[in-house]
Amino acid sequence: MTTAPAPEELAGRRLPGGTCRVEGYESLLMHDAVRAPRTPDPHPIWAFLAPQRGMGLTLGELFESFGCRLAEGPLLGRFGARFAAPLVLDAEHEVRGGVTTVRRRQGRVLGVVDEVEMVLDLWRDGAPVLTATYGFLLPRPGVADAPVPVPSTEVRADGPEHPGPSITVRADEMKLMALLLRDPNPIHLDPNAAAAVGLGRACVNQGPANLAYALSHVTARSPGATLTAFDARFRATVVAGDVVTPVARDDGRFALRHADGRDAVTGTAEF
Repeated sequence: MTTAPAPEELAGRRLPGGTCRVEGYESLLMHDAVRAPRTPDPHPIWAFLAPQRGMGLTLGELFESFGCRLAEGPLLGRFGARFAAPLVLDAEHEVRGGVTTVRRRQGRVLGVVDEVEMVLDLWRDGAPVLTATYGFLLPRPGVADAPVPVPSTEVRADGPEHPGPSITVRADEMKLMALLLRDPNPIHLDPNAAAAVGLGRACVNQGPANLAYALSHVTARSPGATLTAFDARFRATVVAGDVVTPVARDDGRFALRHADGRDAVTGTAEF
């Protein structure tokens, strides 16, 4: 077990930064990994992957710097992106950013967690491309006390829903996603690792993959429109063998829903 730094030690921390690029072949593989039709343009989920690649640390190094090893089961709680320009394949992009806020609280599944917000800006040729905001949940098993969050008053929206094709999640696709994400977190590759951190006895699908299923459906319903922003929260885990269905609304709200009606991901998209 690593030592958990106090939240105030993490807030304001800058990351080394660096550069990243998305190769054309990787773009094609991503479409395959999330079962989206292949197109010449990168899938919107690259807004998550590309900045992360250029932050100057591996995911393992990032979480270690936060005092949380990958084996302790850090999770993605939320993600959002705002586009100033399209992400271009096979081009160099610069990444800058760091940690903005840290909040310690009592989690429903993981016990005490630190909710860490990290903002990364992506630039190309001196001009902004996108801003990505990550919200990570870091288990703090050595910490005994934390505030209990106020229960959410969010009510499921009314109005017509437009479901897409259901997807049966497969463990082999998680392996391809792990390579594209450069994410060695064992909960995505080893059911025993998932069980060790209390997440059941099946490989846990990556949060970005769940979000990508929903975004594929949302963008398919607006052909020719340009996605300018999206925000998402990760409500429940999705594991190998689960059947999930993307759902979109006319006002831009979307979800990825379990067969039993639970939402795994909820969010909004802007065009």
